[in-house]
Amino acid sequence: MFYYFEFKQNIKYYYVFRHQDFKYVLKIIYLYITFTILSLMNKTNFFLTKFPLISVLIFYSFCLIAAFFYPGSEKEIINYKNDGYSLSHNFLSELGCFKTNTDEINSKIIKEDNTISMVFFNTGLILIGFTIVLFYFHFVKFFKISKESNTIKKLSLITAVIGVISGFMFSGVGFVPHDVSFIGHVIFANGAFLFLFLVSIFHTLTIYRSNKIGSVFSLGYLLFSVCLLFYVCIIFLGPKIGPGFIFNEKELVLQVVAQKTIVILFTLAMLSQVLAFRKA
Repeated sequence: MFYYFEFKQNIKYYYVFRHQDFKYVLKIIYLYITFTILSLMNKTNFFLTKFPLISVLIFYSFCLIAAFFYPGSEKEIINYKNDGYSLSHNFLSELGCFKTNTDEINSKIIKEDNTISMVFFNTGLILIGFTIVLFYFHFVKFFKISKESNTIKKLSLITAVIGVISGFMFSGVGFVPHDVSFIGHVIFANGAFLFLFLVSIFHTLTIYRSNKIGSVFSLGYLLFSVCLLFYVCIIFLGPKIGPGFIFNEKELVLQVVAQKTIVILFTLAMLSQVLAFRKA
């Protein structure tokens, strides 16, 4: 355990002294990803069957790295304190903040620097958002070039439009961290899941009525739609967690665990559609 914390501290010290190099490398990575995506824009097969898998693997890898470097948090209202990241008490968005404990008003609670976790988590989330945008951009292209009915083509277009909006919303969550603008962050986060629920319905209908893709693949997204409906209800009708709200530990755990559960189910649903298009 001692070596674990020593390694973690050494990495942090290295980051402090090499901050400019880190930013330079990050810019190179962003440019490389951007040019790669632009060069592949016309490859529908790639964005429907390969890119989502790559993005999901990168996202979860970045989440693990962000959680590893997360300094810990304290929530005075429920008398909670932890030196690391908690799966049951910390939202995913807390990994994307510049500092920890930004919701706490007690000046005695230390707000530690969280830059390393913030960079990795938000980069992964922005990537997922653009992956959704590109997936649905090519989703409608697939049905345009397929011998499908006009009804299917219209359904795929509606699905694509809502899907693109949902993708931009997810990227917005990464571009607007929780401690930069709480209201903006919540709007993007709630909007992302609300539009995701709408797109999951039209996505299910499109796949179910398609002649090119087996209707059995619509079942996975249908189940996801039901689970997402429950989560949307928890978001809007459940306990409110955030600055100015009074909540207990059980209410916090409910929202945190529900968020992580729906993210996992979403990635599984996305990968099931990758398999569907591979078979098509």
